[in-house]
Amino acid sequence: MTSTIIRTAFAAGGLVAGASLAAQAQSIEARVPNLQAVDGPVSVTASGATIVNQGLQGVARLSATTRDFLGDTLGSFSSLAVDLSTWRRNGDTYTGTLYTLPDRGYNNPDGGLFSDYAGRLNRFTLSFTPYTGSAALPQATGSQRQITLTPDSGIVLTDARGQRFSGLDPGAGTTTQAGSVLPSAATGPSAGRISLDAEGLARRLDGSFYVSDEYGPTIYYFSRDGRLQGLIGIPAALQPVTNGQLNFNSLNPPDTGRRNNQGLEALALTPDGRGLVTILQSATLQDSGPNQQQRANTRILYYDISGTPTPAAPTREYVLQLPVYQQNGNGTASNRTAAQSEMLALNDTQFLVLSRDSNGLGTGTTTPIVYKSVLLVDTASATNIAGSAYDGTTPLAPNGSLRAGITPVQTTEVVNILNPVQLNRFGMNLTTSPATQTTLSEKWEAMGLVPVLSERAPNDYFLLVGNDNDFLTRQGVINGQAYDAGITNDSVILAYRLTLPTYVDPLSLAVMKATAPTVLQSLGAGALGVAASATRSVQDHLSALRRGAGLPGPAAWGTGGPALWVGGDFVFADLPRNGGLTVERTIAQGSAGFDLPLTGPWRAGLAVGGGGGSLSRGQGFRQDQSAFTVAAYGGYYGPAFYAHAIVGGAPLIDFSDIRRPAAYGLTADAKASGSALALDGEAGLILDRDAVRLTPFAGLSHLSARIGGFTEQGAAGNNVAYGGLSVLQTTARFGAELAYTGFGGVIPSVRAAYNLGLGPQQSGGLFRLASVQSPLAVATAAIPFLTSDFVTAGFGLQGSLTDRLGWRVDYQAAIGTRAGVAHGVTAGLRYQF
Repeated sequence: MTSTIIRTAFAAGGLVAGASLAAQAQSIEARVPNLQAVDGPVSVTASGATIVNQGLQGVARLSATTRDFLGDTLGSFSSLAVDLSTWRRNGDTYTGTLYTLPDRGYNNPDGGLFSDYAGRLNRFTLSFTPYTGSAALPQATGSQRQITLTPDSGIVLTDARGQRFSGLDPGAGTTTQAGSVLPSAATGPSAGRISLDAEGLARRLDGSFYVSDEYGPTIYYFSRDGRLQGLIGIPAALQPVTNGQLNFNSLNPPDTGRRNNQGLEALALTPDGRGLVTILQSATLQDSGPNQQQRANTRILYYDISGTPTPAAPTREYVLQLPVYQQNGNGTASNRTAAQSEMLALNDTQFLVLSRDSNGLGTGTTTPIVYKSVLLVDTASATNIAGSAYDGTTPLAPNGSLRAGITPVQTTEVVNILNPVQLNRFGMNLTTSPATQTTLSEKWEAMGLVPVLSERAPNDYFLLVGNDNDFLTRQGVINGQAYDAGITNDSVILAYRLTLPTYVDPLSLAVMKATAPTVLQSLGAGALGVAASATRSVQDHLSALRRGAGLPGPAAWGTGGPALWVGGDFVFADLPRNGGLTVERTIAQGSAGFDLPLTGPWRAGLAVGGGGGSLSRGQGFRQDQSAFTVAAYGGYYGPAFYAHAIVGGAPLIDFSDIRRPAAYGLTADAKASGSALALDGEAGLILDRDAVRLTPFAGLSHLSARIGGFTEQGAAGNNVAYGGLSVLQTTARFGAELAYTGFGGVIPSVRAAYNLGLGPQQSGGLFRLASVQSPLAVATAAIPFLTSDFVTAGFGLQGSLTDRLGWRVDYQAAIGTRAGVAHGVTAGLRYQF
């Protein structure tokens, strides 16, 4: 096993390191205390990204005498998870709901003492006001109050039979549930109940969660109310086997499989919710040598849970070489492995892993604290051993030496907890001879990430690191029975501020995937609406011209000379082109045109227009738009047949005040621009009988638009960058119009048509979390624009104010769309020279 050796010494300029913690495929080695006496940001570069540890900014402390919601001594924190949907920022203060996982209750394995402790999650209301001052707070427990934790009920874990789990060592006992053999005490009050030594917690956004266990090792999947739903399949290599049989006890080591009390300590969900990742606390027995520093080659297991929440086997599996260290920190050869205690997924290949020694407050010894760090682990270039012989009992690291041909993951230290300067600022220390109540405790086993929610620092997050105090208190109670552990070890959480450019925030990602398609669909619908508005007034003007052509009476609607006209339309409610998106839309548009006769019954003209409006969907969505439109048109108006065609569009569409509800109670704002093109043609027969004119017709409309890429602001790490969007919509219409010309100067008409969707009815949308450097932050979605055929129906009136000045008013509805009925009103004036 190759190593990077860390030698430290105090010099005039501060701490001097003999070698850095480089991102190399090898174990880190610390022979003397790995101290980092730095008062300020510390940057490291890994996989092309720069991670910045901006330092400790707050601490929480709960008295060891605190009771939980079941009346037992509060156990902290084998793992923790923040309900991200509750996380909010108000000025400089943050609040949210925190779930924590205790382990198996107060116990002393060396003395054979275990508790029949019911598995549970404890829930807290958390409030955090960071402290960034330079003055050191007093060395007292009262100095760790930047974070306050208020107990707020919890969740009791129950198995498939409705029974509670137990913390008792199972010995050789087992039970069978969900088709799996599981640890269970054979006799006593917990016989038949699953024995649980809970260590890892991974909470899904829907509230369901996974818990990993050391007895098994096992991963259990629970509903949001704590009822067992199923189990994850564990490779045979990790299962404890003695004399050919499963034996889950935690006192006598098995022949192969996980070490006692070194099971699946870490558990995390990838940000997209598709992967569940776990790490064995240290190497299996078959992958170790006789000495403790030879158990460094542990395993990372990745499960694909996109199809089922309880897959039978991992799809990816890697070797993680844990740091090794000298227990006494005296500079001699390393004799221990810094087992890992927790993990967080930054994306689907990078993870934060908490690795630590076993020194500090809670051990009852004066041994110096040597190593406690958070590592960045990158699996991208590592060898995937899933499904290989190493998932059986074939050793991958005989006597602790990794086999040739297996490339382990890369590791880089990103947070060194052993920073005496920063700990002193918050009234804490690293002194173990003697230890005090403010000495850093032994077991740090919990981590969580929550966003800083800063627009200026969108990649900044608070890393919460919690200790496991092992229920150590002089005034403890479990199941109504008092105990005295002989030592007091409070529950503590440290809060570091980190810049993590490759971290994909899971709630931001989920909200983006749910809301960004709506933004693009609204923009596409708005752009198509602008395209349609470029021809709609022209269409209605030409229809009125066609109805009046050849009729006796005033020349206001005649076709004999040049004419000027103006028109406007007002569209509201839902439109077919929305693709089923329920919106409230208000669009007003006006046009002015000039046309003149050509040879015979031919006419041609030009029109210009403009307008705008707004669209809102509720739930915080909004979009304002405006555009300038142009159109050219021409038509043939004979006594028995007509045909006309229009080419129009908008060279520039301005979308402003685009709002999207983002995660964490924030709202994202943006502006965008686009352009649109519209082509429309219609032809029909003119059938006159006395004063009734029947006009069957057929038409074709083609709309297209392009929206340029844009990026939101105002939502910090929630901001989304959108790629350009191209949309097309083609419809054919078949219908008829009935007009009555017997009222002298006024012509009423009714019109109905069936509209058939042709060609593409959706487009592809691309979007990503704007500040994140990870492919996992990129998403695509199909953006629909016409989800069903529809019927249009309407009526109109037209007449003359003078011999040369005509008027018209039309109403049309689109009926049968999935989003409801669309409404539109147009009106116009025409002056015939």
